[in-house]
Amino acid sequence: MKTNLILSTAFACAIAAHAESVEISVFNPASFPRTAEMVEVDESAVKNHLGSPSFILRNPDGKEIPWQKTHNGKIIFQADVLPGDSAIYVAESGDPAPVKPLVYGRLFRERADDMTWENDRGAFRAYGPTLQKRGERAFGYDIWTKSVPDLVLEKRYLLNNRKNISFHRDHGDGMDVYTVGPTLGGGTNALLDADGEIIYPWCFSEFEILEQGPLRFQIRLTYPPVTAEKGIPAAEERIITLDAGDWFNRSDITYYGLTTPREIVAGQVVHKQNPAGYVLDKENATTAYADLTENAEAGNGTIFVGTVAVSDAEPVYIPLAEPIGDAVGHAVLKGKVENGKPFSYFWGSGWSKGGMPSLEEWQKALTHKKDCIRNPLQVKVKGR
Repeated sequence: MKTNLILSTAFACAIAAHAESVEISVFNPASFPRTAEMVEVDESAVKNHLGSPSFILRNPDGKEIPWQKTHNGKIIFQADVLPGDSAIYVAESGDPAPVKPLVYGRLFRERADDMTWENDRGAFRAYGPTLQKRGERAFGYDIWTKSVPDLVLEKRYLLNNRKNISFHRDHGDGMDVYTVGPTLGGGTNALLDADGEIIYPWCFSEFEILEQGPLRFQIRLTYPPVTAEKGIPAAEERIITLDAGDWFNRSDITYYGLTTPREIVAGQVVHKQNPAGYVLDKENATTAYADLTENAEAGNGTIFVGTVAVSDAEPVYIPLAEPIGDAVGHAVLKGKVENGKPFSYFWGSGWSKGGMPSLEEWQKALTHKKDCIRNPLQVKVKGR
């Protein structure tokens, strides 16, 4: 009887130690509002307080909002916070409502091992081993425009591959009309050789999808040491993250096998259709370019592409010694990378027919991203 009483008391104390709800305070130190910006919280910080494996997350107005558990033990959600203010989000035990995914991606083996992914703003493609085996020289990231927030990849591939309805034409939600070829495309990274020339990567050899929504898509791409012929036998790992509502992917690049620090660039190709249409913002360490597409007269609109530095880097223009097709140069971030240490930056796109009206507005989006990097949201968790 005494033993049972002790056990019962211990159980009651354990229950009492858990909070009925958990308060997640998000502070915005910046002088501008943060809208639908992704917040990360340690999963253990929430669940240790709450004592529940499942919970409902509510915004400051008490409305339930979606959240996602990540592979590395984080809870992520989108927050809105006024300048210099805090917003309180509350987690309470319960089963969250089903969430409509805002991100998606997979390896499309049916189309030459394309790794293609999207969010509600745009879609992107990295080329895989089948394409390389064919000898097709497409090195950089491809940009797929979107004019709707819906997820469209499965539909586009299905129509293109089975019904001969080309995704290179706009059927009401955007298209693939960006030209990559043997260039850095829409935001790819590459090492420079001893002469300052770009050592173009080719296609990834391995992949792993780390996150599959509903709020974040994340992949790990592995590239073989294509730089070996330049005396740099370094394999490369890229972790690419795309969040819901964001114009930009984050790339964290790590090389393995470097014996000394190397110069690295990351950026986008400049085409002859708009050779002077790029902007190098040294103050904010960003690049921007207005790509008019190969056949501007067809009404394709303008595709805005750009990069934002996280690691130390400066924007520069690197002309090609000779044009490669329509390509005449690259607008890139240039920095240095050490063996085993990540080099990080953001890259992305907007479309004149999909919510990005001008190069000026695109530059504002790039600067805003940089300002968010400079002023990270501050998060605290406590039981109540």
